[in-house]
Amino acid sequence: MTAPTMTPTITEQELIAGLKAHEAWACEKLIADYAEMVYRVCYRILRDPQEAEDAMQETFITVYRHIDTFREDAKLSSWLYRVATNKALSIHRSRQRKQGLNVSLETEEGEELPLIDEQVIMPEELVLREEDVQLVQEGLDAMSPKLRAALVLYELEGLSMKETAQALGISESAAKLRVHRGRIFLQQYLTQRLQETAS
Repeated sequence: MTAPTMTPTITEQELIAGLKAHEAWACEKLIADYAEMVYRVCYRILRDPQEAEDAMQETFITVYRHIDTFREDAKLSSWLYRVATNKALSIHRSRQRKQGLNVSLETEEGEELPLIDEQVIMPEELVLREEDVQLVQEGLDAMSPKLRAALVLYELEGLSMKETAQALGISESAAKLRVHRGRIFLQQYLTQRLQETAS
């Protein structure tokens, strides 16, 4: 199979077919189209350029090796988000060290989900100045990697809650719970840091 030339753009279905046929052009196209997105997600979770680069490479290797398992009723980007997130979290676990406070993520499917308080968000006024952006990032760095991944996908990448759940490989209610807990953690962290600065 050769790269399609009849149309000015290659469709996702054509790209997937090329990947499943192990065509070199398809692999190049996959990396060209998604490298920036994959690296961005990995870096936002890991906060280390080299580790993010490693996670990105592992993501594309995994996708290429396991493309035959991809269900074509889903979006390719959704699968890439999931693989990239898993790779980043795996690398983070391998560090064997904890950052900040740990927040329990264990939740039963039947556990009642607390309502998300829309006031518990990253205050918009905090992203107006460079030093405040840094403060928000410190808060993200301090939370557990699973909560950070949920916030990165939902708040920063702009995925829907359903897409976030799919990327994390969890139920939608569990994804809502992680985002909710991540927002609360971040709000508490920012409040504490701002109080320390004011005192």
